[in-house]
Amino acid sequence: MRKLRTATLTALICASVVGILSPGAAAVAAGCTRTSCNGKMASANGCLSGAYAISSFTRVDGNDPNGTVAHGDLWYSPTCAAMWGDYTTAYFADSSTVRLDFQATYGGMTQNATSVRVNGTGNYVTTMVSWEHSVQLCASSATANPDGNDTCSAWR
Repeated sequence: MRKLRTATLTALICASVVGILSPGAAAVAAGCTRTSCNGKMASANGCLSGAYAISSFTRVDGNDPNGTVAHGDLWYSPTCAAMWGDYTTAYFADSSTVRLDFQATYGGMTQNATSVRVNGTGNYVTTMVSWEHSVQLCASSATANPDGNDTCSAWR
């Protein structure tokens, strides 16, 4: 009986040590990478971890008498090897269209990956596109805009 208690105690100690030395829960794997991310949301696919803005722009809607500034960021996720756009406006009547455009890395025909219709104040996020393309975030407005009809980030 004493041997049984000793064996049980030894097993419990070993299990405790193993629990202490074992790594915690594994990090959540990305739900997509590169082209498999096309058309998906970064937040729903584990792509926000380590992501950073690589290009941005600010703009004023020409109809806003107060000159409220809206801001757009082009985001890159190393985890997912994909990019997406984020646009924030505080102007209640902002009616822009935010587009994520892409083209072949060394130039070519510009194509639209996705667009989001802005309807007043808020934060608007596009779906993703693979980083294997050159990508640009733009905000367009049918109204008068001091910077022209489109305001865009640099191509990345």
